[in-house]
Amino acid sequence: MKIIVCGAGEIGSNIAKQLVYEDNDVTIIDESETLLRSLNKSLDLKSVCGKTSHPEILEKAGADEADMIIAVTDSDELNIISCEMANHLFKIPLKVARIKEPQYLKANYSNKLFSAGKIDVDAVISPELEVAKDIIRKLNTPGAFDSFYLGNKKARIVGISIHDDCPIINTPLRMLPGIFSGLDVKILSIFRKNQILIPSGKVELYPGDDIYICIRNKDILRALRVFGIKSQENRKLIIVGAGNIGLNILKILEKDYPDINCKIIDNDLERTKGISSLISKQTTILYGDAIDANLLKEAGASTAEVIITVTNDDEVNIFSSLLAKDLGCKRTMAIVNNNNYRNLSKKLDLDVLINPGNITTSAILQYVRRGKVKEIHDFGNDRGEIMEIEILPTTKFADKKISDLDMPEGVVIGGIVRGDEVIFPDENTTIFVKDKLIIFSEPSSIKEIEKYSEVNIEFF
Repeated sequence: MKIIVCGAGEIGSNIAKQLVYEDNDVTIIDESETLLRSLNKSLDLKSVCGKTSHPEILEKAGADEADMIIAVTDSDELNIISCEMANHLFKIPLKVARIKEPQYLKANYSNKLFSAGKIDVDAVISPELEVAKDIIRKLNTPGAFDSFYLGNKKARIVGISIHDDCPIINTPLRMLPGIFSGLDVKILSIFRKNQILIPSGKVELYPGDDIYICIRNKDILRALRVFGIKSQENRKLIIVGAGNIGLNILKILEKDYPDINCKIIDNDLERTKGISSLISKQTTILYGDAIDANLLKEAGASTAEVIITVTNDDEVNIFSSLLAKDLGCKRTMAIVNNNNYRNLSKKLDLDVLINPGNITTSAILQYVRRGKVKEIHDFGNDRGEIMEIEILPTTKFADKKISDLDMPEGVVIGGIVRGDEVIFPDENTTIFVKDKLIIFSEPSSIKEIEKYSEVNIEFF
C-alpha cells in the first residue's frame, strides 16, 4: 500500500517504522526537518517537510496515488483538515485521524461530525482513550502485565510473568493438559531474555519468562490460579496525572466501577481546579509532586491496591510508582515511553508498564492490513503480535485443516472463536468460514499471514 503518515512524533514514527517493516510504500510529512532526518537515517521511506494540511505538500507526498492517509500530529484540527484535503482534493480512499480533545469524541457530536458527507474520516483514533481502556483491562486482571479480549469477548489473551513460586516451572508443556485438569489454556508465545520462543511439547517454563496465553474469558480466575497468581480486589486506587488519560480512566471507573475509592494527584494547580467540575465528589483531588513520599502517604499509598501513573514524564511515573510500592501499595501500573526504562522493568520491580505508542499503533494497523483483520495487538520491540482474523470464503484459511496449511515459521494458531464457542485447535481441526482465528506471529512472518487472510477480488 502507498501510505502517507502526517506527523513524525513518537506515534507517527512508530507507525511509519511498522509500515515500512511490512513493505508498504511510506511517505511521512512533518514541519520538523530534525525529526525527518532522524527517521531517514533508520528507515527506508520518503519524507516531505511542510504543513500536513497544505495541498501542495500533500501532492508532493504523492497524495494522487496514495491508498491511505494517517494523520497523527499533535493537533486535532490539523489532523482533521489534512484528512479533509486528502478526501476532497485527492480522493484518498482510507483516512485515519488522531483526535485527543474529549469534546470532539462525545458520542452526540462525533457521530454527527465524523461521517460521510460531513468530516469524511474513516477511522478516528484517540490514543488517550485507547490507553485508558487498555489500563482498565489490565486493572481487571491482577497479577498479569497484559490483558485484552478477542472474539467478541469470548476469548481472553493474558500476559503473565513466570516467578520462582509458579507451580508449573520446569514442566514440559506437553504435560500441562493433565495438570490443568479440564482447563483449556493455549500458550501463544514465550519471551525469554529478549528471545521469542515458539511453544512446543518439549519446551519448559523458567522463572523470568514472560508468556502470553489464550483462554476462555470465563476461565480467567482459574487460569491465573494455575500459574500461581492469586486474585486481588481493587478498592483503593491512586492515579498520578490529571491529563486526558487520567481523566478518561476516572470517567470509566466512575461509570463502571462506582465502588472504587480513587484519589488523583497532579502538580498543575490550575488543572486540579479545572477537573473538579468534571469528576464526581467521591474522587479526591490532591495538588502536589507525586515523588513526595508525604503526599503519597496522604493519598493512602500504604493501603492502596494499585497506583496508576500516567503523567507525560517517565521519571515521575517510575519513581512515584516505586515510592508507593515501598510505602505498601500492592501493584504498580506506569506509562513508560523510553525503551531503555522498559528493558529495566523487572530490575525496577514495576508490575505493569504501558506503552502508548504500541497501543496506538495496534489500533491503526487493523485499518492497514489487507483481509478481514478484526484486531491487532503489537508488542513492539520486534516481539511480534497477536491478531484476530475473520475467515471469509476466498481466504486461504477457509475450509482447510490446520495440518494442510503451509504456515510460515514463528506462527501459532491459539484459538478459534466459532459463534459463542472458543475452540483450542490441533492439527486435525478444520477452519470454517465466519470463524475468528486468534494468531500469534513473529515479526518475520506477519506479511505471510496477511497474504493468508487476503480476500480474492472475485469475492466482491
